[in-house]
Amino acid sequence: MKLNHVAISVPDLEESVAWYKEYLGFKEVSRMTIPHNGVKLVFMENGFGIELIEVPGSKEMSPERSHPDTDNNTQGVKHICIAVENNREYVNNLREKGVKVVFEPEGMPSYGAFINDNAGNIIEVFDSSFDTASI
Repeated sequence: MKLNHVAISVPDLEESVAWYKEYLGFKEVSRMTIPHNGVKLVFMENGFGIELIEVPGSKEMSPERSHPDTDNNTQGVKHICIAVENNREYVNNLREKGVKVVFEPEGMPSYGAFINDNAGNIIEVFDSSFDTASI
């Protein structure tokens, strides 16, 4: 078994597609609209798949869902994680481009950071060389 994709609900599909392309290097694979409810979907890939979803009349994400400390207090899926080489440099480049870095834990065995996408969803940027089995 392997992970196929992660679905992320967003308020503006085109804005989110552009954000994931520009900042994380995702490429659009396909699009569709579900006829019975008007939900628009865009599938994107960059080593793994994401499905961006725009639902007509969807509820706005609550502010506490945009930070790992407060989001962890709500049950459910917490964040997606991307693993990159030189993750500190990668995060600094994102920060210079205006991406919101919401949390950089101190005292951890390896550097990692949490950023927000354009809709406030949490993305962890993880060091690809770190062996999680050693934790």
